[in-house]
Amino acid sequence: MNKSIACAFPETLPDERLLFPLVQVFGQVVYMQAIENEPPDQGTITPFLERCRQEGRLQGFAPAPLGDQRERFLALVQDMRRRGSDYTSQLSMLTLAGLSRREQKESKQSILADLLKMTDIKEQEAQELLLWQSRLVLKLGEFFDAQQTTLNQALGNIASRQDALLAELREEEDDLFAVATSQGEANQESDGMLDHRLKAWSRLYLHDAGQPQGILVTCRPSAMDHLQEVYEKNHRRNAVLWASLELPAFAASGEETTASEPLIAQCPQLIAALEAMSLASEATLPEEELKSLLAEGATQWAQGLDARASVRRDQCRMLELYRFPKISVRQLLQEGFAGGDPASYAGLSAPSSGCLVGLLSGK
Repeated sequence: MNKSIACAFPETLPDERLLFPLVQVFGQVVYMQAIENEPPDQGTITPFLERCRQEGRLQGFAPAPLGDQRERFLALVQDMRRRGSDYTSQLSMLTLAGLSRREQKESKQSILADLLKMTDIKEQEAQELLLWQSRLVLKLGEFFDAQQTTLNQALGNIASRQDALLAELREEEDDLFAVATSQGEANQESDGMLDHRLKAWSRLYLHDAGQPQGILVTCRPSAMDHLQEVYEKNHRRNAVLWASLELPAFAASGEETTASEPLIAQCPQLIAALEAMSLASEATLPEEELKSLLAEGATQWAQGLDARASVRRDQCRMLELYRFPKISVRQLLQEGFAGGDPASYAGLSAPSSGCLVGLLSGK
């Protein structure tokens, strides 16, 4: 049984375009939830996501459970849903800067201050307020993602109709003209918005040292770039690319690979390496042995992929796995995104031989 785990960040809504490639190599993919035991939004759940959830390949985890404050926070979320456009349109504004400037209070005109008027949270400890702010940012990010998905689907439908119409016109005109019809996805998320989401995700994750172990995986190149820059600056060494894996992409039609046996089952070295690094057991293996296992596993994977006629290599996504030596995942997140006083986060002082972080690229 494949016990390797991938931990997606900073998104909190499962997305089959990210999940499908990852479950080809990882036994389980976990997503953070801002609210414990939150049922999936029926508007975002797909048959593939539901199947992965039922099979245990997709799991959620909620750091810093709200407990008896859960219903109060859910009331805030419902208000955000009703007035979503008022909030998501301003997510990139510096009114969320309380996450960046911990010592400064939120202004009375800020989005968070407006939301928190519904509760007595402002009378509680600063740390708890910070966690509430982080949860709110993640929920705002979810609303933004849901809106972008709807918009991209609408644009895709328009582009398909346009392509069909232009194809008819080209036939009638005997190809006397050519028109570019490609249309990229609309994504208006600013760097500031992404920074807030990364900070919020990291602060919630670091609040509890008992979070699920796993290999962090992001589809945000800027997030990986920032981690590498901060790591190089603070530790005077570079992260090292240990392996690159081509992963089958999720088909727009929803069709999955027709292979009867998962390809990962033919790559025992790859399973062993990913399990060792995602289950925090790498201390039992020498660094060079671990690196060798991963390299051998990547070779097995590439050979198996070549033999699969059902896999469109031109449509594969690339998973790049970077090794950050002599630092734990928790310390890397604190230095890279969370900021604040390291003493306020549990488990940062634990020794580590290093951690692995993945970047999933392509569409």
